[in-house]
Amino acid sequence: MKLVERAVRDFSLVEAGDHVAVGISGGKDSLLLAAAMLELAAREDMGFEVTLIHLDQNQPGFDREGLNAAMARLGASLEVIDRDTHSVVQKMLKPGQIPCAICGRMRRGILNAYCAERGFTKLAMGHHLDDAVETYFLNLLFGSRLDPLKPATPASTHPVTTIRPLILVEERKIEAWVDEVGLQPVACPVCDSFPQSSRRDVKTFWQGFSELAHRDVYASVREALYGDPTTFAGAGVEKS
Repeated sequence: MKLVERAVRDFSLVEAGDHVAVGISGGKDSLLLAAAMLELAAREDMGFEVTLIHLDQNQPGFDREGLNAAMARLGASLEVIDRDTHSVVQKMLKPGQIPCAICGRMRRGILNAYCAERGFTKLAMGHHLDDAVETYFLNLLFGSRLDPLKPATPASTHPVTTIRPLILVEERKIEAWVDEVGLQPVACPVCDSFPQSSRRDVKTFWQGFSELAHRDVYASVREALYGDPTTFAGAGVEKS
């Protein structure tokens, strides 16, 4: 919670009067995000509201009962948006193509439009520090640029800003929290069937390196990427 509150305050992710939609997939990251944002919203000094939303993409094998159980464990209600993106993505795929990128763009478009229609000013997503490290290396190795994942990203077509309150939190801490509170995350039945991807290769490399390191490389990377909040002041050029 200290790292979440630091991110919210340092990067001005939430302002008084905001109504924040919190994207819930059912995975461990979104479950922690839900718990953290609900806790912050309950504080009188923060002055914002949250609504948990879930995009049902009609993916075969999705554990709906598991998601409902996790929400009940958190004592939270969930708004469900029903869109059959799975069939659309399957028709667009080329032979051997991984669907995650197409699915992600479509999902973001639907969520941004929904937030704009409902009057949500912010859309909170569960990207964490490991996601940020992986994105940095992907941009460096395959995108020819030094470009970290931004704490906040304005949408290009809607008056909605995607915020990442978990951007300073290590994935290992999220895993430990889920185990501690006894939550059972719900996996994406599509993504988990595609083990080969550049992002997963980078994840494997980073996890191996961090385990072999003789000091806390997470703290070092966190300060290198996000230690100076002024770096991201007005950084609205990257579109979600």
